[in-house]
Amino acid sequence: MASSSYKSKTVQLIKCFCGCSDMTVEEVQRIYTLTNSVQQTLLDGDARRLLHRYLELHRSGDKNEVEQYLDVYEKCDEYLQEDQRTFTQDEIDELCDLGLPFDLEQDLTRRTRNGQRTEINLGLNRIQGKCRNEIEASSNFKEFRNAILAKMRRGTK
Repeated sequence: MASSSYKSKTVQLIKCFCGCSDMTVEEVQRIYTLTNSVQQTLLDGDARRLLHRYLELHRSGDKNEVEQYLDVYEKCDEYLQEDQRTFTQDEIDELCDLGLPFDLEQDLTRRTRNGQRTEINLGLNRIQGKCRNEIEASSNFKEFRNAILAKMRRGTK
């Protein structure tokens, strides 16, 4: 009985503003709600990917600072998930290649010399906080949020 009612439902899809995929109205609304908080946006994989795609499409030339901060944030997230792995200078170099600011590189290098994973994780969390603040302060994030809102308005008409 439940399957027959399911068949009768129509799912409205909205073409993502960047053209990358079709999204349901509910998914667009969910991501728009997340954009009330940069932190919530960055914690959600789908919203973070959408932000990444938006930034890529609106880039002219090299990655801008916001894209670099997003890359560094994501790499730190990856390192934080790999708790058993030894953290070395190679990981710091990788973060630097992505755009890690010098002061944060120095802090993380100092913490790495200590060798304690809790200290390294605190450094990675500190880097993520700085990245989040920079993304939040940027006009790019506000433009991303406005693009989602505009897409919602067009899609629900």
